[in-house]
Amino acid sequence: MASIKRLIREVQGPEDPEIRAYYRPYSDELERARTKPMQEKDFLRICASSPVVLVGDFHTLDQAQGTFLHLLEGLEALGITPTIGLEMVDARDDDALAHYVKGRLRDCDFLENIGYFKDWGFDFSHYKPILTHARRRRLSVCGINFRGTLAGRDRLMAGRIEALSRGANSAPLLVLVGDLHLAKEHLPAELLKRGLRPPILFQNSETVHMRKLSYGLEPFGWWSLGQGRYLNNNTPPTVKMMTYLTWLEHGGEALQMLYGYCRPGSEAREGELDIAETVRTYIRLLKSVFDLYLKTDEDYQVFMYKDLEFLDNPFFKKNPGKAYRSIILDGRAVYIHRHRTLYIPMLDVNRTVQETMHYLMRAPLPFGKTHNAFMNRIHYFTSGYLGSKLINPMRHSPSLEEMEKSVRSYKRVPSEKERQKLQRQWGIYNAVLRFFRILDRRSEGLMLEWEPLLKLDRDSAFALSEQIGRTLGDFLYATYNEGKVSAKELKMYIFQQQNPIALGWPSSIPPPRHDA
Repeated sequence: MASIKRLIREVQGPEDPEIRAYYRPYSDELERARTKPMQEKDFLRICASSPVVLVGDFHTLDQAQGTFLHLLEGLEALGITPTIGLEMVDARDDDALAHYVKGRLRDCDFLENIGYFKDWGFDFSHYKPILTHARRRRLSVCGINFRGTLAGRDRLMAGRIEALSRGANSAPLLVLVGDLHLAKEHLPAELLKRGLRPPILFQNSETVHMRKLSYGLEPFGWWSLGQGRYLNNNTPPTVKMMTYLTWLEHGGEALQMLYGYCRPGSEAREGELDIAETVRTYIRLLKSVFDLYLKTDEDYQVFMYKDLEFLDNPFFKKNPGKAYRSIILDGRAVYIHRHRTLYIPMLDVNRTVQETMHYLMRAPLPFGKTHNAFMNRIHYFTSGYLGSKLINPMRHSPSLEEMEKSVRSYKRVPSEKERQKLQRQWGIYNAVLRFFRILDRRSEGLMLEWEPLLKLDRDSAFALSEQIGRTLGDFLYATYNEGKVSAKELKMYIFQQQNPIALGWPSSIPPPRHDA
């Protein structure tokens, strides 16, 4: 869990002060919460007799939206027709939402009309089942979101919810809204000013989950927290946070629509066959790109974050298995050649294609401590990243200029705690810049210059060589896209070359600074 949080922070950069201050009441409230077991049916009865119900949403976790849909179905089973309020849609877009729910707009037209990717941007396939259900059952659906600060949005959303509840004709208004808004002093406080005290359902509290595990108790279930507040835990925190990391890296819905990203169906969400089929899809795609039709595509197995029991194999107790284990526990994807195993924390296009490329290369990750092994690792990571970039041109890795900016800003981060959280990423970026400066001198450099890089690469479970590989992968993709190298040259680079700089390297290196 700690490794996932670190990766999230490294992708996000310094924490936004507004969000940090807004998060604190939410975390404090759940830290103090005491749980009393209850049944889902009891919560449904509470919903049935309430004019408004707030349900917490973790936007990247489809289980959160799935629970909301499950509650809708539960209320309807009791003979109740609820009204739906969704934060994912601005209040100003109610007309487009109504047209969509009535079947008068296609998905793409609806999303374009409401500026979905610009204003919301989370995976629409998570929310679509709610809207499809509303269309089928002829339920009223309204947007409740507004632009502005978090506190300002709470105030405006409260006014919107109050108005909708008055017009709901005694039917419960079931509202799906971001979980941070549920802290007492946020949205509920604004609703209380308007005479509304709705029951509130938190979802998948990491704090409660970990506390129950520490006492040897079941972390999943339904609980009353007192004072009209309830909790349902049905997903491990690791899975919840991995969905957020995956979204941060590329945004799932845009890729699904543009590139046909495969995802398991809801009826087989946990099935390994779906994972294997997704990998097989990308194998065939890469084989087509690189004309690799003689390569076999059946001899592999796939594991995800929920399958970490496979690390109990004795292979992972000593090298090279220990090195693979370090990468996996660092929250990163890897291909283990000896066992033809792809480990992908979550099923997303970038990491799935990257490790599928390594599988097609049939190349073990070079583990040596020498300069030559370091360069071979860079080639290995460059090739995997390049394969993913060819399938998903939207994949982004920080440019050298962005890394330099990050390094310069590190000492200006006001909080020592924040600096500690970003220290590793700062060290990696600084070392990437040093690597390219050595190359820019058109010299292999003295071993004295290379040794700190070789040590950092080993100490970081090869995160340095992977970041250099991403930088080179971006450069090679751009070079290919500009017509300066051919597809045949890229194929030779990946499958025949071992020299990571055989096709050149980025030449625009920011000048070194004294404080870097």
